[in-house]
Amino acid sequence: MTEDTQSPKTGEPVPLSRNQDFVRLWLSQTLSAVGARVTYLVYPLLILAIDGSTAAAGAVAGTAALVEIAVRIPAGVLLDRLDRRKVMLWTEAARVSAMIAAFTTAALGWISVPLVFAVAAVDAGGSALFVSAERTVLRHIVTHDQITVASARNEARTFTAELLGPALGGALFGLARALPFLFNAAAYATSFFAVLAIKRPLRGDVPEHHESFVKAFKAGFGFLWRQPFLRAVIVFEPLLNMAFTGTLFVIIVILHDAGIPAYGIGAAMAVTAVGGILGAVAAPWIKRLLSPWLLIVLLSWTSALMAMMCVLLPAGYWVVAPMPVLVFFAPATTATVFGHQTAVTPDHLHGRVVTALGLFMSAMNPVAPLAAGILLEHLESPAVLAVFASVFVVASVIATFSKGIRTIGERVPLEPAAKTI
Repeated sequence: MTEDTQSPKTGEPVPLSRNQDFVRLWLSQTLSAVGARVTYLVYPLLILAIDGSTAAAGAVAGTAALVEIAVRIPAGVLLDRLDRRKVMLWTEAARVSAMIAAFTTAALGWISVPLVFAVAAVDAGGSALFVSAERTVLRHIVTHDQITVASARNEARTFTAELLGPALGGALFGLARALPFLFNAAAYATSFFAVLAIKRPLRGDVPEHHESFVKAFKAGFGFLWRQPFLRAVIVFEPLLNMAFTGTLFVIIVILHDAGIPAYGIGAAMAVTAVGGILGAVAAPWIKRLLSPWLLIVLLSWTSALMAMMCVLLPAGYWVVAPMPVLVFFAPATTATVFGHQTAVTPDHLHGRVVTALGLFMSAMNPVAPLAAGILLEHLESPAVLAVFASVFVVASVIATFSKGIRTIGERVPLEPAAKTI
């Protein structure tokens, strides 16, 4: 940690709002996340406009999720061996190139289903690598006591992207199919320059690498598996994420089939993010009041209950109403998980552990939109929503009775960092 994270007069941590490198890192990931959420909505809408198949629309979302998982497999070792700043810069440069290609072909009327799949793959892979890199460098930007609050700030950023991205993507898509890709090219380019402006080192000393790639890869998973709390997380969290991804995709199709325009679908998706933003604001207080076990149980069962409500509500805008409540506890939960992971992981393993955790947590995401698209070809949308609601219930039962979640004795320190906001 450099001296820039502490005030030279008091020796106290520099408030996050005055930590310029944290602000730059936060801005870069905000722009990157907004861009990712813009195209998350645009890709299936574009496929539906070109091909009209819900299965194909689900397949493009599933492909993007599968690429994210594939990228995370080598990402951990690479982030522990390479210059993390350069990895982030090359990632954003690749995404800018993909967006320029998509914008040009869409503007000229040459866009095709295979091209949409290819651009979605580059975008998703870049997002997975960039997010993993950003989580590994956070400990070099803020003090140890600020990690949990910084993680909560990052969750607020994520849900800000959820709020702005779909609404913006829907509005731009409604004006012209090429405009969302032009916006993303600008967003990723700005993110590139924000990372470039960070001056301090983004990793500790790099040890010599004598182990093979496979052995190095397994070391991250081994460390993760030896942590009881994190081991429990990777059992139930994939189910929660899969159920949420599937539910969100079905809602997009419901709104599309109800004749709601693209900007209306984007606005409806943005409503979900309101709950996440409010949850991120409340995260410090939630974490003071609730143990990690109770917090995770509340998130799980609240998600299950809200998903069941979606089944009962009529098609149209009303089906989105439970979603803000569904995600309210997500920011505090994610901050708990990644704050704990950061606190217990040595820096030379951090890239591998972060990506291993992300890999497990998102392992079932590719299944969700693909399964939803296929099920919607044969079942009514309420029945498909009920399938994903049942997955929420299964995950909730596992979380409730998990020994790893119940026995976690360490809370990541929050009170000292709260004074620095």
